Amino acid sequence: METTIHAFFEFGYTLTFGILGAIVLLTKTPKQAELESYKKARTALGVGLTMLSIYCIIRMLTPQHHEDYVSFWLLVTFTLIHSWLTYATMLFLMESPRYMTRNFLIDGLIPVSLMLIGGVVGIFVPSLQPAMFVIFGCIFGIKCAWMFYTCRKEYLKCKRELENNYDELPDIQWINTLIWISLIMSAATIVAFYVPATHIVYYPAIPIIYIFIVVKILNFMPVKIDKIRHSNLSMNSAPEPVKKVTGLAEKIEPKLVKWVEEKRFCQPELSIKDVAMEMGTNQNYLSQYLNNNKGVTFQVWLNTLRIEESKKILTSGEKLSIEEVGIRVGIPQSYNFSRWFRVITDMTPYQYRKSNN
Repeated sequence: METTIHAFFEFGYTLTFGILGAIVLLTKTPKQAELESYKKARTALGVGLTMLSIYCIIRMLTPQHHEDYVSFWLLVTFTLIHSWLTYATMLFLMESPRYMTRNFLIDGLIPVSLMLIGGVVGIFVPSLQPAMFVIFGCIFGIKCAWMFYTCRKEYLKCKRELENNYDELPDIQWINTLIWISLIMSAATIVAFYVPATHIVYYPAIPIIYIFIVVKILNFMPVKIDKIRHSNLSMNSAPEPVKKVTGLAEKIEPKLVKWVEEKRFCQPELSIKDVAMEMGTNQNYLSQYLNNNKGVTFQVWLNTLRIEESKKILTSGEKLSIEEVGIRVGIPQSYNFSRWFRVITDMTPYQYRKSNN
């Protein structure tokens, strides 16, 4: 009975991972240069799922009584490859400059090569197998921990850049969720090998989780990625180093004051690059100035100006709707205008108008 259940799950895994891998690899994406890293992410995930399908096939064709050493070696090797590609998927989606280069291959091929060489050594020198078990575990653990750390670091960096440059933030929280899921799944695979009792939860959960991951990746919305590009976020290349500039405040302050006096902040969909170009300066210098001299990010500074202007309009006696006021100050989305108004004034636009009239 146990053998039948085991075979059923192995066959189900093979079919599920094979289909998911084919969908991810073969589903077409728009032919746009801006989506190149998204395509790389899809390729990495598709290859990882295909590797899991191949592993399941090998498991089905291998007698159940074969030695634990080979079984563990194959399990850890395939899981390491899959974890590497899954984490790489997240880094490609966030367009980490680190993974736009050959580092992608170096970070994966080195630990995988060590694992393969160590496995072959253990087969030909059985006395070394106990040591190989420890080495496999160390390589796998260090690699997964390092990839998790790298992904979290890049995620937080990506989030900060979006907050500093983008008004209506794209939804990237789910990427953070997938990073944590990948870490849990990597660990759970090994735990399930040593603790068979966990199979009752582990076996059914695996396909559900990976279906969730694939759906999220496919629905990443290339349109949103394209929208980020059009907002001039240069996340596909390393940012220019911000140098300490002597007299930066003296150079930027007059331009900034003039820009504010002309109420150019009322233009909608402004990015920090747009504003820097209008002031005739560099976006990194503008960001440095705002952070060091104003103690705020670009987006907070910009929307504070807009909300202050909206307060004047709300109390001017003009019979404008809240939405019309938001449009006039450069925040056309009514919910976004109300959100920023509450953040800055601790009340809604309606409450402010009522209390000041």
